[in-house]
Amino acid sequence: MTPDIQRLIIFLSVLIAIQVGIDYYLFRTIKKYELMYGTWVPKLLNLYKPMAIIMLLVLIVTTTERLMTGSNALSGRGSQIAIAIWYLPKYPIALILSFYTAIKAITTFFQSRIHSSNLNVTNVDEKRRKVIHSIGVGLASVPFIGTAQGVLHTIYDIEIRTLELIIPRLSTVFNGYKVIQISDIHTGSLFGTKFIEEVIQSINQLSPDIIAITGDFVNFDPLEFEPYVALFSQLQAKHGVYGSLGNHDHYMTNDKHIKLQSLICKSKIDLLVNEARTITVNGADLIIAGTDNTGFNQRFGDLDKTFLNVPKDAPAILMAHDPTYWNMQIADTQVVDLTLSGHTHGGQIGIELLGSSYSPAQFVYQHWAGLYEAKGSYLYVNRGIGTVGPPIRIGMRPEITVITLRAPVA
Repeated sequence: MTPDIQRLIIFLSVLIAIQVGIDYYLFRTIKKYELMYGTWVPKLLNLYKPMAIIMLLVLIVTTTERLMTGSNALSGRGSQIAIAIWYLPKYPIALILSFYTAIKAITTFFQSRIHSSNLNVTNVDEKRRKVIHSIGVGLASVPFIGTAQGVLHTIYDIEIRTLELIIPRLSTVFNGYKVIQISDIHTGSLFGTKFIEEVIQSINQLSPDIIAITGDFVNFDPLEFEPYVALFSQLQAKHGVYGSLGNHDHYMTNDKHIKLQSLICKSKIDLLVNEARTITVNGADLIIAGTDNTGFNQRFGDLDKTFLNVPKDAPAILMAHDPTYWNMQIADTQVVDLTLSGHTHGGQIGIELLGSSYSPAQFVYQHWAGLYEAKGSYLYVNRGIGTVGPPIRIGMRPEITVITLRAPVA
């Protein structure tokens, strides 16, 4: 048995255990209310059991296909939508129910101790209990509605985010220079080319000076990118379209990795793998560089090689897929003025409240979305175009970033 097959079996076993456990827990919870709500609950439970088995089989088949081929071309988008809507909302519901059950158990314990000498404890009014549980059922529908919205709408609801940055070393020649960034395309997760066509059209309409694509062109296989080569060839920027590699661009054999790089170059993207380009306008220089991916379990980046023979006093923009690399080495070099990263997808699920964003990603990454500054250097983390895992975005729309560079005022 090969290591890849072993990992697949372990991953599927853990996934199945989690999903079956949650389905069984919810089934048992619903079953408690058969007497309270009458005949419709048994009918629901009779439907729930075969649906749970069918959806588990669909999950196994689609997950195996994704891990083996890098896409879900055979199982199709419909199965991915069904899986997301069936499984994802149950996580918060199960978590809330578990918390409620724990609180109820603690309350019951203390009540039994308090009333141990008086067993004539008044029961909660049945009608009131039914109203409370009906409200609970209504609230339980909210995650399903949010998931359906995230799968069917938000996932393709592109957002254009704009910001201006003052770069101390920037010549006035480059004042107003427009840099557009996209990241994490994950072409294997896309169904058809329409969405990417819209992304490319939106970028071209913004008339960028340069375009930066910061990695994860595919999930696991170069063939995922092949149908999109002609489309990315249509990107237009005054001083070029540049790209760097992400962690998923390495999840393949060496031959396939070389093939992916050739396809990226064929799409007229100047792929920078630990190298830099100098853009010269009226005698002033601006560096655009790209490191290979460095992050969890990967160490392909080489900053020394990237900035070899680069003018030390020239302002530099660096594409580095994983934002953890910024903390590891980049910010301390004093060489890079602006680092463009992606990788986190903004967690794909989150909320924006009173001008601030919140996502599970912030518990994993110190820098997970938006702009950061330290030691005279900027980091911008793009939320990505595509998705990985469930094809869903809730509150974290796909992003095109427009960064306008400003020279300091004399």
